[in-house]
Formats: sequence, C-alpha cells, structure tokens
Amino acid sequence: MDNAYQAEKEIATILFCDIRNFTSLLDSEDPLKAVKFANTVLAELGKEVENVGGRVDRFTGDGFMAHFGISDSLENHTESACRAALNMRDALQSINNKRYYEVESVVATGIGIHTGTVAYGKIETSQIKQETVLGDVVNTTSRIEELTKYFSVDILLSEQSYHLLKEEFVFQKMPAQQLRGKKKEMVTYWLLPMNLKKE
Repeated sequence: MDNAYQAEKEIATILFCDIRNFTSLLDSEDPLKAVKFANTVLAELGKEVENVGGRVDRFTGDGFMAHFGISDSLENHTESACRAALNMRDALQSINNKRYYEVESVVATGIGIHTGTVAYGKIETSQIKQETVLGDVVNTTSRIEELTKYFSVDILLSEQSYHLLKEEFVFQKMPAQQLRGKKKEMVTYWLLPMNLKKE
C-alpha cells in the first residue's frame, strides 16, 4: 500500500468548537471582516488549544476541530482538552468585553469533547498534503457539539470522556438524547461554569 494512504490508530480526545450564529454575525459584512473575525476570535481560541499541548487540526470557517493525545507527550489528553475548553471560555469573555466596547455583537460558542480510537493519517493531492484525524469518534464529537445548542450550554463531554475526569471537574449529567445520524441515545455531561481555568 502506498505510504500516502497509510494511517495509524490512536486513542485520542477530539474537540469541536463552533461559533453560534456565525452567518448572522457577518451578514452583509465586508468579506475582509470575516478574515479579521477569524484572526481575532478563532485564532485566539485556537491558541488555548495549543497552550495545553493540543493541536488545531483544521478551521471550518465558523469553528475548528482539534485533537489531543496524538504524537505528543500529554499524560492525560482528555484533561488537556477540558483545560483548553475552560481556557477558551475565559478567553471568550475577554474577547466579548472588547467587542462590547467596540459596539460589535458578542460571540457565543459550543464545544463538544469525546475520547476514543481514531485513525490518524495523511490525505494528499498533487497540491495539498494534509495530516488529519478521521473516524466515528470525530463524527460523534461533532454531533455532541451540536447538542450544546439543544441544551443551551457551552461545553459538553461524552460519557467516555466524563468517566476519565469525573473526579477532576464538576459536571452536570444531561438527559439522554439521540445524536443526529446515530441510532442510540447518548448521555452527555455539561462542564459547569464553576470549574476554573488552570493558570
């Protein structure tokens, strides 16, 4: 098999971050403002991922996907993902304080976190070479992030991630809910605002 199509299985934690109402935030705006928004909001939130040892895999326009535990020395990648989410929550408050004084709309996010086995590999064309993570864990994390809208919360973890961290953080168990594209209902856990970022 060509090396370009080889992949490795890794146990990792995936994080999806999505900007709420992204389209309406930039509706009828100069497209250059979208670039400014990406650099002042998405990039700042992405830095919080990198600060705890995670990696932003890709930006999606209205958010990003990140992974923890692949090709790094994180002792507890699930905890690192939660630390990143808490730091992002704090960073967003600072971002919104600045946007408020500049008479700009405040920004809200939804974050989904899930832990499991993923495939880590390379996708190539003649012009693009990209290393990325793929698999059901990635798709499930995206669906968990979507549930944050349903529950009107900002950070949700899967049951798998929760059981690795239940003694480290304060959570609220949410009612079981069927994820889009999934047959079984899933229980998720809200990472409560009383949790503090780690300096």
